[in-house]
Amino acid sequence: MAKALDDLRVLDLSTSYAGAWCTRLLGDFGADVVMLEPRAGHQLRRLAPFAPDGRSIPALYVQANKRAVAMDVEDGRARPLLEALLREADVVVESYAPARLAQLGLDHAALERLRPGVILCSITPHGQSGELAGVPGNDLTAFARGGWASINGSADREPLNGSAFQASYGAGLAGYAGIVSALVWRDGHPGEGQHVDVAEVEVAASTFAPALLRSLYHAEPHPRRVSADIAAGPVPVADGHFALTISRAHFWRDAMTLLGLHDLAEDQRWEAGWYRQQHREEYVTRVQERMAGWKKMELFDELAVRRVVAGPVLTMEELVANPHLAARGFWAKAADDPDGPTYPGAPFKLPASPWGLERRAPHPGEHTLEVLGALPGVDEPRLRALLDAGVIGLAVAAPQEARA
Repeated sequence: MAKALDDLRVLDLSTSYAGAWCTRLLGDFGADVVMLEPRAGHQLRRLAPFAPDGRSIPALYVQANKRAVAMDVEDGRARPLLEALLREADVVVESYAPARLAQLGLDHAALERLRPGVILCSITPHGQSGELAGVPGNDLTAFARGGWASINGSADREPLNGSAFQASYGAGLAGYAGIVSALVWRDGHPGEGQHVDVAEVEVAASTFAPALLRSLYHAEPHPRRVSADIAAGPVPVADGHFALTISRAHFWRDAMTLLGLHDLAEDQRWEAGWYRQQHREEYVTRVQERMAGWKKMELFDELAVRRVVAGPVLTMEELVANPHLAARGFWAKAADDPDGPTYPGAPFKLPASPWGLERRAPHPGEHTLEVLGALPGVDEPRLRALLDAGVIGLAVAAPQEARA
């Protein structure tokens, strides 16, 4: 079935998780993504945790729907092949420091000379300009500099980092949106490519906006929570934890009635959020004691009937077995690897041009001959000579060597 980006060729020169996620999304919606990696393998292949066969689980996820070519971008002997690939690329994604990008002759002006109208997407910790442009970073520094760490965790403890690769996923999604926006612009302005500049710290700060704006309006920092109670997050129930939203008057009335706290349900003062905030010590303990006697899914089902927004905290096993996700066909396997791992599915659905997981994550250099052999003027003898000279590589050794 046709996909939204079927006619797009993407060259992935990035080394970051954010860049890999951006190009994964492009591939999910049909783009032909060619990932260049050193002959020893992309650095994400050495990222923990690892599958039983030694392969990086994060890499298996973000490198799906791509073809892999083993060729060092910075090897001058590979320059003719790199330029041939660039001449066929509609989009180039990279994560070099700005100065290094220009030194390699891969800035947007240089790429435009090879491929007029090309879209270059740079996803870096601090962007292409400003005093921090050349400073390295990662998810931890993005959460720290972007504000999130200042509100994560309890007030009596040190600030907390965000979970897993959330800053990178946000930056990768921003890169995807920027590229699609630039493609739409180019459709209406033929030949006009753009340089999409994504700074991971800015993506973190922009999604930090509610807490940031609250601090600006009140002229004081948004505080970290003093205690874990119903007003601040999930609380214990009989078989786990449960989050109950009480932002609207009818949420409050119906939830309190279900919990048997009729005095709280019937007193209209409690319907106002500001009143509950100021008098939280009068109800929090009572509500949590009533919730503690419920099992989380039974409580969720009863609240759902009453149209009260609530969320049971699912374990990993419960999430995978969730019937709602199964009914929507969320879980997927790569079409070329039906016995392989199960992947989370589409971030959004497009019925006419759907998301699809066509390719498993490639082995290092798995598609070197396939991709390079299709370039103009590149025949088998030349490829063999390049292989013998160590300019390009094929699929490297066993997966367990990925940790080396």
